[in-house]
Amino acid sequence: MSQISSEDEFKTTIAEYLESLPTQFCQRVFSSPAACLAIFRLLSTVGKQLIMSMLYLKSPIRLQEIGQWAKPDHQRMVKSKIHQLRKLQLLVEEKGSVSLNPIFRKQLQNALTGGGDFSSFGVPYMGDDAVVSTKQLAKYANERWEAILHFMVGRSSQAHEMLAPLSESVRSILRVSKLMEGGPEGMTITNSGFQFLLQDSASQVWTVLLQYLKLEEMQNTDVVEVLNFLFQLVSLQLGRAYSTEALTRSQRKMLGELRDFGLIFQDNPKRFYPTHLITSLTSSGMSNDSVSDAVQSELTKSSQHGYIILETNCRVYAYTDSPLQIAILNLFVHLVSRFTNLVTGAVTRDSVRRALAHGITADQIITFLTSNAHPQMQGKTPVLPVTVTDQIRLWEQERNRLKPTSAFFYKGFPQRQNFERVLRCAQDMGVLLWANSEKLQMAVTLQGHARIAEISKQQRGSNAQEQ
Repeated sequence: MSQISSEDEFKTTIAEYLESLPTQFCQRVFSSPAACLAIFRLLSTVGKQLIMSMLYLKSPIRLQEIGQWAKPDHQRMVKSKIHQLRKLQLLVEEKGSVSLNPIFRKQLQNALTGGGDFSSFGVPYMGDDAVVSTKQLAKYANERWEAILHFMVGRSSQAHEMLAPLSESVRSILRVSKLMEGGPEGMTITNSGFQFLLQDSASQVWTVLLQYLKLEEMQNTDVVEVLNFLFQLVSLQLGRAYSTEALTRSQRKMLGELRDFGLIFQDNPKRFYPTHLITSLTSSGMSNDSVSDAVQSELTKSSQHGYIILETNCRVYAYTDSPLQIAILNLFVHLVSRFTNLVTGAVTRDSVRRALAHGITADQIITFLTSNAHPQMQGKTPVLPVTVTDQIRLWEQERNRLKPTSAFFYKGFPQRQNFERVLRCAQDMGVLLWANSEKLQMAVTLQGHARIAEISKQQRGSNAQEQ
């Protein structure tokens, strides 16, 4: 089985990953109704509208006609979406006309109407002993996922210490994704890991799943089978048990590895339950009909969305007692005091510069504060004080004004003529970093040093011969 070539810089979104798939791989992915439905649900609103408008068309439609579906000031956006759908190989263009990929069209129709191979959406477990509630699933998933985040920040709470240690598969993915580095006994978080901590949970899960695909590629596994099974899992119903009898050996292996991340709960080898971490990946938020009020309460309590108050004087008040959330705040906030359910601190120049040194950007800090702002702040426009957001960006610009570069410094030229010749050579080669014509000084890059040193030596030799 031929495999997709791994790249040094892995794809950061599922859309980018799908775009990188060869045509024969895409056709195999599109052969699953569950995969087609999952891909459809991941599209933007405009992308979904374009797909649905062409789903039952029997002949290609000209691009000019599609342009008439939108107002003149939105036609550029429609063209951009069509281009994206073509890159995903969902649309086929020929002679100025486009149509849906025939395999994708057929299987999406099957997914929407209940036809075709409906087992791609999983086989429900028919036993009477499946009594795991959605509240228990939410508690299990949150504990597992937070245990991984605690491990990344180097902290652990009493609740997470009682769980089993992180498996080797989890550690391998953290290393392959470069979220952490080092050996099994001494792993430390990387700059990418710090950025990962500031993402929302859905983005974090997608990151992990994409890196899981990369790890499977490195092990020469059939990644199309892995990808189709992942799309099947995200299409399952929360709170329902599914049978493992029809799964292949590799799919059973995947269940065990995904269980370590809290994406799957399995109390019996014959059945498994998907958790909200994976079933919500293709839904808009957590307001899925299959999520009960009890789960909503559990998720709200666990995630503690809306707990940060930021004042115009950069003071921060965080109403939380979660060690993980406090550890994340400590990445860019100078913490001053801690009470039972309240932490106070301030966004300072030093705390922001420390975060920038770890690879966290000003926009990531602002996005995190906005998404976790207290409900009293959510009603304001903008949510965060403009003075504070501007100051954070100014501190970032201040740090980025100077960029250290290794270089070689040249001085002591015997004559201006020698200096100007070497200067022109450095400019022509593109290795000049700085020059001062008055003092006859210059700095060149490491790569250009050998050649410039040789030219400078030749100039000195020619001067000696003339004398």
